[in-house]
Amino acid sequence: MMDHSKNYNEVLVQYAEYQLAARKVLNPSCRVCKVCNGIACAGRFTNVLEFGAKGNNLGFINAYRALEDIRIELDVIHDDYNPDTSIELFGHTFDLPVFASPIGKILTDYTFDSPLFNNNDAYADALVKGAYEAGGMAWLGDNKAEGYFFGQVQPIREVDGVGVPTIKPWADREEVSRRIKWSEEAGAMAIATDLDAIGLGYQYSGKVGSKNEGVCSRNVDELKELVQSVNVPVIIKGIMSVKTAVKACETGAYGILVSNHGGNVVESSLAPCDVVEDIRKAVGNSIKVFADGGVRSGEDVFKMLALGADAVGIGRPYTIAVYGGGQNGAAIYTQKIYWELQNIMRLANCMSLKDITRDKLIIRR
Repeated sequence: MMDHSKNYNEVLVQYAEYQLAARKVLNPSCRVCKVCNGIACAGRFTNVLEFGAKGNNLGFINAYRALEDIRIELDVIHDDYNPDTSIELFGHTFDLPVFASPIGKILTDYTFDSPLFNNNDAYADALVKGAYEAGGMAWLGDNKAEGYFFGQVQPIREVDGVGVPTIKPWADREEVSRRIKWSEEAGAMAIATDLDAIGLGYQYSGKVGSKNEGVCSRNVDELKELVQSVNVPVIIKGIMSVKTAVKACETGAYGILVSNHGGNVVESSLAPCDVVEDIRKAVGNSIKVFADGGVRSGEDVFKMLALGADAVGIGRPYTIAVYGGGQNGAAIYTQKIYWELQNIMRLANCMSLKDITRDKLIIRR
C-alpha cells in the first residue's frame, strides 16, 4: 500500500489549489470547470479534440450524464471495517482499480504558458510517477510527432514497469513495431491499441506513404498476430458493442477497454456505461474488462465496477491535475478517487471489490 496519510478534506483542499493553478495555464482552451462534463466547451474551437469533443460534445456529455443517472443503493448497518480497494492486474497489486486514461494530442497541438509541461516527456514523467506514488497507474497516449512516443515511455523504467503505452493502429506496421520495441525496452507491464482511432479524421489513411498516412482498421487475424508478437499483455481499446467484444476475445488479448474515446470519434455514440453490463455478460471472465468515459469521482468508479468493469479509467481530470500540480497533482487526484471509492464502498457495505455487484445500482431511464 502507498502512503494515504492525507485525509479526504486535506486532499480536496490541495486539489482545489491545483485546479486554480491549471485554470491559469489552460484557459481559454480548457476552463477547468468545477465539474468536467463537456457542457462549457461544447461546440468551441479547441484546435484538436482532446479538451472538447467531436461536434457539439454530445459523446462526451452523454457519457457523463449516463453515469450521473445511475443511483447507488446504500446499506449502513454492518460491522465496522475499512474497505479493501486493492486489485491485482498485469502481475502487480494496485491500491485502487483506477488508471489515468491515455491522452495523446494535447501536448503537441497546444502551447501553454507552463514552465513544466510544454514538454511531452516532462508531462508523462509527472503523470506516470504521480499515479504510481498514490497506488494507481497511468496509460499513455500515442502521437506521430518526432520523439513523442519514445519520450512518453521512458518514465516507466523508474516505476517497476507500471504503465501502459497505447499504440495507434498505424498503417505503417514499422511504426507499430518501433513502439512495441520501445515499450518492452522500458519494461512496460502491458500495451494497448486504440482501434477507434480510425475515427480521428485528421490522421486516417490506410495507404502507406500517402500524404496523410495515418491509422487503419485491423481484423481479428491481424490482432491475433499483434498479441502473439509481444511479450506483454495486450488491451484492445475502443470496444463499444457486444459483437466487437466477442471478436476481441478471439484475439487472445488480455483485456478490452470499453471507451468512446472521450467523445472524440463519434458525436452520437452510446455512453460506455450503457454497454459495459451487456459486454460483461457476453464475455464472462474470459477477458479483463476496463472502462472509461465520463468518470469523475470514486462513486462513478463504483458504478462502472458494479456494471462489470475490472478497472476504470479517468481522462481529462488527470491532465488538469498534472498541469496544476505536476507529479503531486496526479498523486493528489488519485488519492481523491481512492478516498471517494472507499467511502461509497463503506456506505454500500462492500468490504472488497468483489462485493461491488450489479444489485447495488438503480438505473432509472
